[in-house]
Amino acid sequence: MSVLARFIVAGVLAVIVILLAIVLGDYGPWYFSWLLGTGFMILVAALGGVLFEAQEEAAESGASGKAKVAKETSGY
Repeated sequence: MSVLARFIVAGVLAVIVILLAIVLGDYGPWYFSWLLGTGFMILVAALGGVLFEAQEEAAESGASGKAKVAKETSGY
């Protein structure tokens, strides 16, 4: 993407944001914080799911690894 195209896209986005700010008026900060807060909650929930899966996988591989080591050291 050329510099001119980036400049045009940035200008269009700036105009859209300014028009939204005019239309929303005093409610703009509330909607902005709601949008950011909702996105942040979704990211935290997804991170919790990923962390849970990683811990479960580590626990399963750790348990099978401990059983394997115990079997090898017992001599049977």
